[in-house]
Amino acid sequence: MAANNDLATGPKSKIHAPVENPASTTYRCYRDSSHTTSGPVVNDGSHFFRGLVWDMYKTGRYSDFTIKVQGSVREFHVHRAVICPQSSIFEAACRGEFVEALTRTMTLTDDDPEIVDRMIRYLYTHRYDDSEDWDYESFRYRPQSVKHASTISGETVTPPTTTTSSTTTPQESRSSKIPQSPRSLHVYAIADKYLISPLKDAARGRFAKWTSVHWSTPSFIAAVREIFDNETGNYTELKEVVLAPMVQHADSLLSDQNEDMGSFLRDYSDVGVEVLRRVLEQNRIAQRGLEVDIADLQSRVSSLKTDNKKIGMLQNQNHKLNKELLEIKMVVLAWKKDLRNIRGEDRGNNRNVAATPDQPRAQPNN
Repeated sequence: MAANNDLATGPKSKIHAPVENPASTTYRCYRDSSHTTSGPVVNDGSHFFRGLVWDMYKTGRYSDFTIKVQGSVREFHVHRAVICPQSSIFEAACRGEFVEALTRTMTLTDDDPEIVDRMIRYLYTHRYDDSEDWDYESFRYRPQSVKHASTISGETVTPPTTTTSSTTTPQESRSSKIPQSPRSLHVYAIADKYLISPLKDAARGRFAKWTSVHWSTPSFIAAVREIFDNETGNYTELKEVVLAPMVQHADSLLSDQNEDMGSFLRDYSDVGVEVLRRVLEQNRIAQRGLEVDIADLQSRVSSLKTDNKKIGMLQNQNHKLNKELLEIKMVVLAWKKDLRNIRGEDRGNNRNVAATPDQPRAQPNN
């Protein structure tokens, strides 16, 4: 017991001294590429592992594979353990007797280094930023409030607005700017090329949102041309994405004032035919809907007419019943009047009888 008490009441500096949890001492995520970690720091929570992997990529520590882009001096030092499970193309290149597996180097052809960088960033962070695609100075149609997710994790940012100098009008700025397809289109293409399905789905969703807002801009027409040219990627699934706003806003896009769209439709007559076919189909559906509504209204009118006839018959019956009831009331009132008269005569007779003196009684005969 004494020993236990000694342990319980021992020096507080030994028993109550703070002990650092080894599980919480490791590398922290730093999103600033200029910062590198040189020692253990405290785990910052749910994004710790993502930050750890991203920091390994930014610093190049433990990288065991190099991705190059043909025609560019830029190199990407990556980790096979990160990229291979997410892309069967990279996995195949890193395995077996391929040159890429032996040299641990892969050269990408016909790819933009900037888009490759976005792909690799996604593989390490599962984040995809497309805020630069949103240009609020170049389109006529603008919703009251447009917010777009800059990351897949749920963080939202308002797309930045661009400003022009005091000596340049917005019209001059737009006219001097060459229309460019959104980067989400190219990210979709590279994700499809290297079989990265989550990034492909994310890019498709971002591009669909972009088209719903930028359908009136020259950049939209540039994107449509690129999709139907089908030279920079497999955009089969995106044809439906761009056709939807073209059909929805056909009145504006097919007007004589929209020269860019008119030029595109002259170059791609089959697209114009498809848009017109869908517009006509929508009109047919709308007409059928109107016909159904008209038939329903006519049915309701007919039903109301029938109900009105029934109501008229009920009103006539009610009128007859009221007339009969009135006649019955008149008869009852007449009866009551006759009854009062009869009662009055009876009272009069009774008074007369009471006023007459009594007659002498007849004497009996002796």
